Amino acid sequence: MKSLGLIRAAAASLAAVGVLCPQLPAMAQSGAPQTRVVVKADAKLAADIVMQEGAFAGRVVDHQGAPQQNREVLVKQGDKQVAKVKTDDKGVFNVKNLRPGTYTATAENTVGNFRVWNEKTAPPSAKGQALLVLGQNGARGQFGSVDPTLILLTAGVIASVIIAAITLDKVNSLDDDDDGATP
Repeated sequence: MKSLGLIRAAAASLAAVGVLCPQLPAMAQSGAPQTRVVVKADAKLAADIVMQEGAFAGRVVDHQGAPQQNREVLVKQGDKQVAKVKTDDKGVFNVKNLRPGTYTATAENTVGNFRVWNEKTAPPSAKGQALLVLGQNGARGQFGSVDPTLILLTAGVIASVIIAAITLDKVNSLDDDDDGATP
């Protein structure tokens, strides 16, 4: 009976250590230079957009869905501005002569990241136009980035609960053993 409890405690301890400690590179070779992956903290997911008649199209609306006419939209690829257009009376903008690729569209303080595809190669989930909701910073419906501190805090809480449960089980086992002992 004690060996089963010991195995449970060991498994829970290893799980807690695995959660709290960073994973070591399993395939690292000795003497080989380590490569680090740098992830931009403010990176957002990109929505897939299919070009309509060779143009990247989109709409600019307010938080209630009302179209925003005569709004300036800047389209960039990386750090390079590739277009500057204005919306029409329905809040629609069109950017012609773009190649398929990843673009950022900005209207006022709202930024959206989009993967623009031509009609033949677009995935089935691609939308016909981009949507920029003013005041939403382009993150509507997207999870966004996660603070590493929050992840470590959550892992610490989970590990603490596991350790507390194991400790309580051990104390109860010792208490049960003491009840049966003669003075």
